[in-house]
Amino acid sequence: MKPHNATDLFFVTEEAEAEMVAAGYEFEPPSHARTASIRELFGWQPGETLSEAVSRHLEKAGTGSGCKPRGEGV
Repeated sequence: MKPHNATDLFFVTEEAEAEMVAAGYEFEPPSHARTASIRELFGWQPGETLSEAVSRHLEKAGTGSGCKPRGEGV
């Protein structure tokens, strides 16, 4: 494999993948990785802040800590 500068962006092309597989690297995405939108996670609705959505979600789940939300909304 060719060395690269650590500050350069690195994209794994098919050619680079073939070199890495030949060198013993395995390509398996982590099983825990997942993306979700804030609508999916917290039931966020337009017009409310993320903090409001999180607080509402926690109240529904019965896990509210009693802490008040802070920070800026989305």
